[in-house]
Order: sequence, then structure tokens, then C-alpha cells
Amino acid sequence: MDSIKIVYVDDDLDTNISRYLMRDYQHVDFKKEYNEITFNSSDGYDSLINDKLIKEANIILIDSKLFENDRVTTGKFSGEEFKMILKKVFPFIEVIVITQNDIEVDYGIISKYRGGTHLTPQEYYAINLKSSLDNAITNINIYRNIANKLRENEGIDKVLIEKIMNSLDGASQYDELTTRDIDNIILAFKELQRDIDEE
Repeated sequence: MDSIKIVYVDDDLDTNISRYLMRDYQHVDFKKEYNEITFNSSDGYDSLINDKLIKEANIILIDSKLFENDRVTTGKFSGEEFKMILKKVFPFIEVIVITQNDIEVDYGIISKYRGGTHLTPQEYYAINLKSSLDNAITNINIYRNIANKLRENEGIDKVLIEKIMNSLDGASQYDELTTRDIDNIILAFKELQRDIDEE
């Protein structure tokens, strides 16, 4: 069974989220590997980008306000903005933003459990977080399937294919990818996806 690596990042880890991800969340087709990072905002966002767990993750859950508090020393921005940075550096990692604040429409954010409802935290996350995790895993599986098809394509450099496969498998090979490599990979994926859609 293939595995999916999930990493939850927060400066104050929410025990309900931790419990749901660690104990309750399962996927029928993939084995879950779960880790947490308690982020120290004085370390700056670059320390997070260079963290081994982040580099090897398939799915990252990140708090929306992680880089907005007074202790941040290197740039203040929201989890949504950091999601864009992560997607540029690690294009095959799925990022889910969670918040304790009111949700802004069309930002793809999930609210943390607040209580005041008939639902337990586990029930709440089974309703509100599970579908996002399942969708992220579906996307990762699509990436992996396309990459396997890409591997059969004789017209693409084998080193580039190997880098793609390593990145999708959660190996720390992103370091070797230049911005141009990443752009070429994304273009190759889009072309292959178009070909698959036309079949």
C-alpha cells in the first residue's frame, strides 16, 4: 500500500486537530504517515521551507495566522500567502490552510473547531476536514499516475523524470530542482493531462 505523508504545522498545535489526524483520519487506499511541527515564528518562514518534514510531505496543514503575530521576524503574511510560496517551491505538495478566525470566502480555508455545537471535535473534523484531505490525496494520486505515464515517454529527459518521481514520493530531491526545472515539470504535466483528457 502506498503511503501519504501528512504534516500539521502550527505555533500552538491544536490537540483536536492532532488527535483527528493522528488517530481518526484514515484513507482506504493509502497508509498515512503523520508528523507535526511546532513552529517558532522567530525562526522565519525559510526555516520552515528547509525543514526535512516539509520537504518530504505530501499534504501540509498550516495555520492561517502562523506568520502574522508579533514574534515574526522575517516578513508577515497569512497562511494563504505562505501556501502560494510553498506551492511554488514544492509544486506537488498539497497545502490546506486552517484558521481559528472567520473564514474569508473563496480562500479555501477550513475553520478550527470552536465548540458551541452538538458535534464533537472528531465529528466536526470528519465533516469539515476529511473531504479536503481526501481531495488532496486524489490530487496526489493523479500526479503519481501522470508521472508513471510520463516515465514511459521517451521524449523526456530521464534525470528530469527521476526528479519528478522522487518529489512525488516525498523524497528530499526538491533541492536539486531549479525554478526552470519546476516550470518545465508543470508544463509537461499540463500537456500530459491534456492528452489524457482527450483520450
